[in-house]
Amino acid sequence: VEVYEADMNDAAGVYRACDGVDAIVHLAAQMKQGNSTVQRMVEINSFGTLNVLEGALRSSTKIRSILLAGTDQAYHPFVSDRTTFYEDHPQRPIDIYALTKLISEQMFYTYQREYQLPVKIMRFGSVIAADEPLQLFYPAWLDLYVNDEWTAPGKVPWFGADKVEAAKAAVAEAMKTPNGVCAITDSEGNSWGLPFTDVRDTVDGITRVLDSPDAVGQAFNLVGPTATSFVNVAKLIAANSDRPYLEVKMPFLWWFNISNAKARSILGYEPRYTFPDMIESALAFRRGEDIGVVPV
Repeated sequence: VEVYEADMNDAAGVYRACDGVDAIVHLAAQMKQGNSTVQRMVEINSFGTLNVLEGALRSSTKIRSILLAGTDQAYHPFVSDRTTFYEDHPQRPIDIYALTKLISEQMFYTYQREYQLPVKIMRFGSVIAADEPLQLFYPAWLDLYVNDEWTAPGKVPWFGADKVEAAKAAVAEAMKTPNGVCAITDSEGNSWGLPFTDVRDTVDGITRVLDSPDAVGQAFNLVGPTATSFVNVAKLIAANSDRPYLEVKMPFLWWFNISNAKARSILGYEPRYTFPDMIESALAFRRGEDIGVVPV
């Protein structure tokens, strides 16, 4: 295995990495982390994608497939009505990260139309590594989500300005139990929910997209089996850890699903790992057992 290291903005370095390969799987991205700026996100995610596409064009051998890791965030999944998103759902990014991913998708399609590059789009959502499930749903995550993402100064509140104060109060109460597992519902007790994806299913999906000639020019939602209830997840985590179960009532519902029907039909994609399966793997990993995955 040859390893080439290059900044995504180093066009010459990216070209060298792309030269002579059979296929390209473009997974590199700058997410919202730490002090990362919106400018850096655009540089890495958009201009970096341009360099990958140019590298594919300039390769001394014909590229069989070039894959892009997209995101379900481009659908704007911050919805208060129960919604299922399909690949043809309008993409309406609500932040810079999602926008850069949508720009990258459009770059891929443009290079297909202009140069007939064999592009393939994968849209991931809430991918969980083998050692992560027991570390989810801390009050600090809810605090970050509500106070830094949803209601940050100058931002349009995703779920309505009339819900802000009640949401902040619920978060403040949850933060009194910092190691709790948040079982989040709306004010009427309806659980929040979204589709979690085990990384092993993600890898299987990538392999299927890579190998399928029918995937050229297509976008696929590569997500877990179905949306998972936050309440059910919280019960599982609390039952298998020393963290207390913590009921949190928010003033709105957040529940969405991402359909993987297209990937099932065209690729034969069959996501195997439910959240209980992920918990079992996390526990086995903690016991030092070989689960076939090396967490990073």
